[in-house]
Amino acid sequence: MLSFPSLHMHQIAYVTTDLDEALRRLDAAFELERYCIMNTQENQTHPDQPPLRLALVRTAGTELEVIEPLGPGAEVWSDPLPKDGSFAMLFHHFGTTVRGTLADFERYRATWDTVKHPVVVDGWAGDDVRWFYTDERGTLGHYVEHCWFSDEVTAYMAGIVPKLA
Repeated sequence: MLSFPSLHMHQIAYVTTDLDEALRRLDAAFELERYCIMNTQENQTHPDQPPLRLALVRTAGTELEVIEPLGPGAEVWSDPLPKDGSFAMLFHHFGTTVRGTLADFERYRATWDTVKHPVVVDGWAGDDVRWFYTDERGTLGHYVEHCWFSDEVTAYMAGIVPKLA
C-alpha cells in the first residue's frame, strides 16, 4: 500500500482541456518554459492505450505532468473537465514509483485491496514500464498512479524530461 518500503512519490499531475494554453499559463506564472511533450495516439505502448497528449517537466525535485485527454477511451482524465468548451486545468493525481525490480512492483500491486481501491487504469510498455491507477476520490479526492520503470527507462526519461532548478 502507500507504506510499501520501496515506494517513492515522484509526480503531481493535472488534466486540462487545452495543453497549449495550460503550458502558456504555467510558463507565465512559474517560468516552466521547457517540456517533454508526448502523444499516446502517435506512440501507443499497448492496444488499450488511452488517447492523451501530455507534457512533463521536473522541478523542485518532482515531475509535473499536464494531460490533455484526446477523445473516447480517456474518460478517467476527461470526466472531471468541463464539457462546454471552456478552458480548465485541474489537479488529477499524484504518481508513485516502486523502486526495484518488476517482481517488487508485482508484490506491491498484490498488496492492494481492489474492492477498497478500485483499479481504473492498467498500463504497460513492453517489459520496461508498468502502471495502474486507483480511484481514491472518495478518500483523498483524486486518483493515485502507481508505477514501475526499468533502469533503462529511468535513465532514458532522465535524459528527455527537462529538469529545471
